[in-house]
Amino acid sequence: MRNPIIQTLVLLALIANPAAQNPKELRLKFAALPVYPAIARAARIQDDVDVQFVVNASGETESVTAISGHPLLRAAAVDNVKTWRFVVPSSDSSTEWKYTTTFKFKFSDDDRPYQTNKLTVTIDSESYRFVEVVASSPSSKIAHDCPPFDQTQPPSSIGDGDSVELSRSGCFGTCPIYEVKVSADGDVEWTGHTFVDVIGYKRSNIGAEAARALLQQFLSPKFWELCGGYSASVTDNPTMRIKVNFGGRSKAVWNYAESAPHFEKAFEDSVDAAANTHIWRHGDPATEPLSNILQDAYMPKPGVTALMKAAARADIEGIKAALKSGGDVDLADSSGWTALMYAAASSNSEPVQLLLAAGANPNHKSLLGDTPLMASAISRTLDGDLLRAGANINAQNFRGVTALMILASTAESDEVNAALKAGASAFLKDAAGRTALDYLVLTNCGKSPIKEWHTFETGERCNHLDLEDVQKTKTLLKTSERNHNP
Repeated sequence: MRNPIIQTLVLLALIANPAAQNPKELRLKFAALPVYPAIARAARIQDDVDVQFVVNASGETESVTAISGHPLLRAAAVDNVKTWRFVVPSSDSSTEWKYTTTFKFKFSDDDRPYQTNKLTVTIDSESYRFVEVVASSPSSKIAHDCPPFDQTQPPSSIGDGDSVELSRSGCFGTCPIYEVKVSADGDVEWTGHTFVDVIGYKRSNIGAEAARALLQQFLSPKFWELCGGYSASVTDNPTMRIKVNFGGRSKAVWNYAESAPHFEKAFEDSVDAAANTHIWRHGDPATEPLSNILQDAYMPKPGVTALMKAAARADIEGIKAALKSGGDVDLADSSGWTALMYAAASSNSEPVQLLLAAGANPNHKSLLGDTPLMASAISRTLDGDLLRAGANINAQNFRGVTALMILASTAESDEVNAALKAGASAFLKDAAGRTALDYLVLTNCGKSPIKEWHTFETGERCNHLDLEDVQKTKTLLKTSERNHNP
């Protein structure tokens, strides 16, 4: 399916340039659809092209010449004017009329990201002084099976047997794979496959009132106007699929790599939120591992706020807007994670700086005792802004884990070195008596003591981390032990 060549064509009135005589305004009766040259689109060339031409007694154009404009656009404008045909007045004694027209070639400002064969064209056939040729930006996204208009009207009501289903497929990574169905009577059916806490079939009930409130959202025309599916020219991404059943009518929408219009995700999230799939995806939030923090910013979880989501995405304008609206900057979600922890996990400085300036606590502890500095360590970095704000480099969570132990588990030698220079103690031990050096050695052998690194817990050979990084990190930790032996 090709990219759209012309998104909109508008012929508007424009005062003609003065000529030797004031030309009569003729009526344009035919004009072929202009093209935006492919090479110019690829180079994203935008420019105005002025074209002079003569209309003969038969209404045809002659002596068509581009007098200004980018060379890669001139021929397209000239070729189009050559197709123009006019109605000429039979009572006029003139045998030709001279005119100037302007072609404006530009890229659309509209958010129309999908490839399509359809052209939206509006033509003012009474004018030919100005032609605007607007091309869509190149897109890697494709919309599939878009419904005709008579199928875009939603059902009028919710029946007892109505339901909505959501499924998420796998990806190159640890994307959760599951299906969940919510029925109008409040019944929730879950089937978990991989990368979820609950594998297999489970049932719960959220009550008919909550279920019908969820289904009501799918009576929106916006949902029924969605195409049957959306894809993109990328690989290894998950596919989300929603299917609704209303009184014998059904509609399904699949969304690969989040290619659907941005509002479609709200429909997906509404199912997860109403069914509280978080409890099946990640278990009890009170005991949830810190490594889930970024996933929890993108999928529904009890207590996650707009500020937390914006912080995790490094959405600066979103953070500023949320802070401006007021509220507790240290408000925590159901795991005790704050916006500052989400920001620290994003590995971006500006969100952390904004939240610290707003009074966020750099030493906040979650329900498991995790801190913002540990959240940054989970993302393989040591946040200097937190340290400068007074974050305790040697804080330990309820299992005795420190930020240094987490960084040692990743063999991030530069970050370990920074932590040691900031005063991190290589002698601190966790609840099982293990030091940061033990964390490095065990993780390299596929036996990480950190629950978050479950993906490393395979195999017996001690080669799970980069050999050079392991040696550098080991040297740093051993040197620190020798230099600061108590």
